[in-house]
Order: sequence, then structure tokens, then C-alpha cells
Amino acid sequence: MAFTIKVNGKTHSLDVDGDTPLLWVLRDVLGMTGTKFGCGRALCGACTVHIDGVATRSCQTPIDSIGKSEVTTIEAVGATAAGAKIQKAWLDHEVVRCWRCDKPTQRGLLRVIV
Repeated sequence: MAFTIKVNGKTHSLDVDGDTPLLWVLRDVLGMTGTKFGCGRALCGACTVHIDGVATRSCQTPIDSIGKSEVTTIEAVGATAAGAKIQKAWLDHEVVRCWRCDKPTQRGLLRVIV
């Protein structure tokens, strides 16, 4: 089916099944690999994105439920002045990152920036 979604301020036209999880649309169709697969059951938070500013587990969110909502992923962090400073600081200080501890930090940053 054809869908149009807005991700990080850009509109994307897609042709995917309506029950396709948003996670796989982001990663496999749009090539946005910052959002990670963790448990596939919406428990770990690795797949968290913001939909209209609300933290949402994308592994359990079908694409047909998005409608006209705005999806914000971790890729958008660097698009703001505050986010760019945070990313630069992480790189400058070689902050250790892993999928398990990085996601809560990223979600917190997105709450501040979005």
C-alpha cells in the first residue's frame, strides 16, 4: 500500500504493507539506521522514536497507524543547535556508547531538543 509519512521534517512516500513496523520502514526502506532493533517486543527501548513528541516503540508500531503524525528519530538530534553541541561533545570526549545504555540517553536528549 502507499503511505506518506513525515520523518524528521521530511515527507516520504512509501509502498509497504500497512502492518509493517515503523522500525523496519525507517531502517530498511528509508535507510535511517540510528533507531535500533533490540527485543522486538517493545520492552527494551532500543527502537524508541518520538511520534508527535511522545516516546514510542517503533518495533510494535505499524506504519498504517502513523497517519499525519510527525516522526522524530535520533538522526534529527544533530539538526538543532543544542543537539549538534551534544553530538560534538560526545565525539570530543569519546563517550562510550552501546545500544543498551545509549538509548535512554538519546531519548532524554530528544525530549530536551524536540
